[in-house]
Amino acid sequence: MRIRSHLLTILTMAWVLPVSVFSQASGPITVEELTRSLKETKVGLPTANKILKKQIEDRGVSFETSEQLEAELTTAGAGPELLETIRLWLCDKFRKQAEACNKDDVECRITNYTKALEFHLNDDVVLVDRGNVYLDKKEYDSAIADFSAAIEIDPEAAVSYFNRGNAYYRKADYASAIRDYTRAIELDPKDASSFHNRGLAYYARDEYDRSIKDFSSYIELKPKDVDGYENRGDSYLELKSFDAALRDFSKAISLEPKRSDLYVGRGRAYSGKGQYDKAIKDFDKALSLDKDSAHAYHNRGFTYSLKKDLVRAIADYSRSIELRPAAGSYVDRANAFVELGEVDRARADFAKAIELDPKDYLAYYYRAELAVDKLNDLESALVDIRKAIELNPNDADSYFIRGSIYIDIEDYDAALADFDKYISIEPKNTSAFTNRGLIHLRTENYLKSVSDSTEAIRLDPTNAVAYGNRAIAYEGLGDTVRAAADRKRASELEKQAKP
Repeated sequence: MRIRSHLLTILTMAWVLPVSVFSQASGPITVEELTRSLKETKVGLPTANKILKKQIEDRGVSFETSEQLEAELTTAGAGPELLETIRLWLCDKFRKQAEACNKDDVECRITNYTKALEFHLNDDVVLVDRGNVYLDKKEYDSAIADFSAAIEIDPEAAVSYFNRGNAYYRKADYASAIRDYTRAIELDPKDASSFHNRGLAYYARDEYDRSIKDFSSYIELKPKDVDGYENRGDSYLELKSFDAALRDFSKAISLEPKRSDLYVGRGRAYSGKGQYDKAIKDFDKALSLDKDSAHAYHNRGFTYSLKKDLVRAIADYSRSIELRPAAGSYVDRANAFVELGEVDRARADFAKAIELDPKDYLAYYYRAELAVDKLNDLESALVDIRKAIELNPNDADSYFIRGSIYIDIEDYDAALADFDKYISIEPKNTSAFTNRGLIHLRTENYLKSVSDSTEAIRLDPTNAVAYGNRAIAYEGLGDTVRAAADRKRASELEKQAKP
């Protein structure tokens, strides 16, 4: 690894040197001057090399070196340190030219960094610099190659791991990004940026507890930086920890009260708590700071949807779409249209969402729900829900819908598999145990039906359907006393549930 440092200005005694050998010119040293100074030295080659090394550091050279030229200079008396000084000076020259390029002119920057590396191939500083330009250019594999080369040169440099982590993050390879950020933290535990970016990677993987921990570490290191509070607040929102989210967004707002997006975040927290008027007040504030905030319009629309003010919701979704067409806005507007009974407009919005983002599993999920609830088109629903599961195999609700369809068409093996999967993800949902108990009941597996119905009742003692199913299962087992008791309890609960 090469370490660059500022030259110290020191007082020294001057050497009296023969002026005929070492030129006093102020311009860059030429090949001819260098060769002549070596060949005609009167102080010996070791001293001549040191003097020429100092002159090159001060004046630079007017030529570009090559293997052939270095061989000729070696013959003339140039030592390895002098040749390395020439290479370093040329490397720095092109590095500075790269830094002088317009920031948006990535080709200029890459060309000059590449030229710099021709003269100093194992320069980890330049490799990292070029890697970051490749990041700007979205050529992530090239960036990773440069950062990896820098790590080979200096495996203890945290900055190289940090930047390679950024490249992996941009590629959505979050596991690799987390590994590199973790190594950067091990090497430099006081660098807040590594905690911040690892937190983002955990957030992208839906590992919100870990993202909160990293953003908390970032806040400890940078307590006045708003990003830590904002991102931790977003993580709390995903965990539905709305009070904690409110605290973080309020703190962020106290630090930067003119940031529109911070009011959107706090508005989302209020909306999650069911405090819709406070949420709308924050979204209004966000729009007063940024009248073209698609994010604020979208979230205000969502809150109006929760208030069942669907006309205003659709107006806000539409404005959000005008400002920034996004799949999520079309999905939410489609759901508002569904509630208004405007099925064709809802289907059009779901189609547009999928066109904009074919990987948005929610568009397929809700379109499948529409096909089941409003159109009774089970085939289309199965196609869409299969796609939703393909895109997000950990979404429990997709298995619930598909399992319910399979129950309707009496494909009990497929239904059982889906509810098994659902329960493995969400083990505390009474409806899932009720439905799996129903599957066992219809396949005459009465003991398992009793077991699942009992668990459904434990999770929700007012579940009349589960009591009814268990009554039938007990009858199948010949236990008429328990069957009668459950049937009676089911009837009581059904009466209580009536308005």
